[in-house]
Amino acid sequence: MAKSTTPSKSSKSAKTGVSTDLEADELLALARHDIERGELESGLRKLKQILAGSNPLAEAQSVAGRLYAQLGLFERAQALFQSYLQTNPDSVVERFQMGMTHLDAGQQQEALAIWEQLLHDHPVHPPALFYKGLVLAQAGKVPEAKQSLDILMKSAPADNLYFGRAKELLQAIDAGGRPSMPPEGKSEGAHVLPKDAYKTEH
Repeated sequence: MAKSTTPSKSSKSAKTGVSTDLEADELLALARHDIERGELESGLRKLKQILAGSNPLAEAQSVAGRLYAQLGLFERAQALFQSYLQTNPDSVVERFQMGMTHLDAGQQQEALAIWEQLLHDHPVHPPALFYKGLVLAQAGKVPEAKQSLDILMKSAPADNLYFGRAKELLQAIDAGGRPSMPPEGKSEGAHVLPKDAYKTEH
C-alpha cells in the first residue's frame, strides 16, 4: 500500500524550517521569545513565515521592522513600517521608529520630517524630541536643538530614559562639543546607541 503524502502536523516548511501547523499569533509569540533570547535567526524565520501569508498580522510587520532595523537592513525595515502604518496610521511608536530607520540610513532630513509631524500630533514625545535635538545639534543648529531638549526636560519625568540623555546632550552642547553616535557597545557622555530607539517602551 502506498504511503500517504499528506504532511503531518509536525512537518516543517522546507523553505523556512519552521513548523507549519502553528497559527500566526502562535508564531509571533514564539518569534518574540526568540528575539528576547537573542536567537534572531530563529525569530526572523518565524516572522517571515507570518509575513508570507496572504493577510499577515500587522503586529508581525512592526516586530519584523524593528528586527530588520537592529540588523541594519533599513530599507526592509522601512517597507515593513510603511505597511504597518497604512493600517495603523496613528501609531506613535512605529512612526517614531520609521524616522529612526531614516536617521540610521543617513537620511537626516527625512527623519526630521517624520518627527516634526509626529511632534505636531504629540508635542512632548520624549524619543522624538531627543533625536530631533540630537540631529539639529549635529547640524550646528544649536538654538533649535536646545529648544527641543528643553521641552523634553520640562515635560518628561526625571526617570525617563531620554531625560538623562537630554541632560547629557545639553551639557555637551554647552561645552562646545559636537554630539555623535558611537560604535556598537559604547555609551558614554552625549553618545547614544541608536538600537535603543527600537525598543517598544521608552
